[in-house]
Amino acid sequence: MPRSETVLQVFVASPGDVSEEREVLESVVTELNHTWSKSLGVRLELLRWETSTRPGIGSEPQAVINSQIGDEYDVFIGILWGRIGTPTAKAESGTLEEFERAHARWVADRSSLEIMVYFKDKPIKPSEIDGDQNNRVQHFKRSLGDEGVLHRTFEGIENFESLVRAHLSAVAQNWSRGQTSSAQSLVSPPVVLPTVDAGVSTEAEGDEELGFLDHLDRFGMSVEQMNAGLHAIADATASMGEQMNRRTAEIQEIGEVSDPQQMKDARRAVKAAAEDMSRYVDILDGQLPLLTRSRKEAFEAISKALSLYDDFDSEDTSQIDQLRIALCTMVKAASGSLDSMRGFKATVGGLPRLTSDLNRAKRRVVKSLDEVVAEIEAIISTANSLIGSLP
Repeated sequence: MPRSETVLQVFVASPGDVSEEREVLESVVTELNHTWSKSLGVRLELLRWETSTRPGIGSEPQAVINSQIGDEYDVFIGILWGRIGTPTAKAESGTLEEFERAHARWVADRSSLEIMVYFKDKPIKPSEIDGDQNNRVQHFKRSLGDEGVLHRTFEGIENFESLVRAHLSAVAQNWSRGQTSSAQSLVSPPVVLPTVDAGVSTEAEGDEELGFLDHLDRFGMSVEQMNAGLHAIADATASMGEQMNRRTAEIQEIGEVSDPQQMKDARRAVKAAAEDMSRYVDILDGQLPLLTRSRKEAFEAISKALSLYDDFDSEDTSQIDQLRIALCTMVKAASGSLDSMRGFKATVGGLPRLTSDLNRAKRRVVKSLDEVVAEIEAIISTANSLIGSLP
């Protein structure tokens, strides 16, 4: 049946020192399109000057990029590290000019686009440090608070990949339900393309018009969303675990420190650990409501499908057999996630109480993990109940 697909354009702006992150962003968009395009009817289109512009003539290269990219994209992603970039006629750099154009749209209409800015917090080789460029990046970072822009910091490529996957997942899921995102709302009227899908028609129909196979399709779509949420949480937890391993050795040395400079370095490590945990909580808190909604929709759909199963007078049990396999697979995957969440909660809870910042971050992590654990337990419990009630 025909369905409509919403195309959200994502524009990435950055200097040349974060090329690796730009490549990872493209792979994340490809992965999310595979996950969301059918189940949510949402596809992300990444706009990069390397692939979305052609040779042209203007007052300067940035003017050519601006004219060809335009201002109709739905999501702006800025990525910076140690360089601000090359000055343009209108701004300190092309990246800052692109940000200022996006921010001006947001100021004029706060529902016009989503703005997400990321800063890489990783040591730069001494031979590659440009003090003036780095100072300009830090000045821009400080200025974002005055502009009302919430930014995120990441340490490495895995951390960035987890963050951007979680944030773009939330964008796709919110768009599919006609909602705005949590920090700043999204964008101009989406592009709607006609496509063909073997799934459920998106035409307005009441549940009473849906049949057994329609509900099974809805179940499958919701399970895809639920699995994507669990995947995002698992990725964030693995990344957080790696960061904690790096911080733990530094933190454990505090009791042996007597030199004032070493103590200062140790306190800096503790502060960084607290910031790591706060970023992790942000990801959990963003994914949890989406995970809960997907679970409820999945099990509501399967319950309605089973209520219609008696309409069939057939010895063919293949649909039920496939459903049983799908539910058992769900239980197995969720159980693995549950063990991981519980283990990480124990690790965080066992950290020494060193500073007020760290203690607050620990409490936030434990609270969020408790909520995630409860949600995963609900998935397992409901799935097991359904398995037991299958004909």
